[in-house]
Amino acid sequence: MFALLAKPLFCSALLFLSTVHTGALQSRIEDRTRKEEKPEKAGKGPKRTVWNLDGGVFFSTDGHLPNGSCFRLSGQLTAPDFFDGLRRVDAADGTTYVLHEKVVTVYPPELFLTLHLLDFPCTFDLKETVVRPPLTREIMSTLRLNFYWKDGIAMRPVETSKRTGASVKRLAPYSADAASELAPRFEWNYAFTVGGENVPLTKDLVLVIETEDHKIAARVAARL
Repeated sequence: MFALLAKPLFCSALLFLSTVHTGALQSRIEDRTRKEEKPEKAGKGPKRTVWNLDGGVFFSTDGHLPNGSCFRLSGQLTAPDFFDGLRRVDAADGTTYVLHEKVVTVYPPELFLTLHLLDFPCTFDLKETVVRPPLTREIMSTLRLNFYWKDGIAMRPVETSKRTGASVKRLAPYSADAASELAPRFEWNYAFTVGGENVPLTKDLVLVIETEDHKIAARVAARL
């Protein structure tokens, strides 16, 4: 299973699996302040872009392994009540986050992260004839998951995280008649808690999946 091995300051996870497109995206609302009437010429007010963060932060990326296996990694970052009504406001003087008419600057103490890792085609090119090996429990057991807080180009490991759930299900083959001839393919689902106390909302939560020889297989950011 997807077991989290907490290390001081590094909070990494090993993808142990002995048992075990993003649906919604943030919507954007264009908001322009009303133009003030002037005797001779109407002056333009500052432009703002407002992002609706209801439902949390969604993310998705594709990954690949040295052996040729490919997968899709997607997920959602949430917290009870925190994202309900949360807005990101981008203006000329900077970015602010507003929750129920109040400005907020930091994440809540505990965040909930769900991950879905799906065996996925490396290409949809019908002319591609190379057979890619599917992800197996043995392959997944060698992968390592790391969490980081990213500020600009600087990244530091998340201090506290914990795996709270894991499951795996076999994907239905494209043809029932060919099921016996096809290698089984799976989808892995995981749940984590991540400590966010006193972390500024301007920082992104970055997820990095590495192989056992520390090569990056996938990287994605949950960005507000």
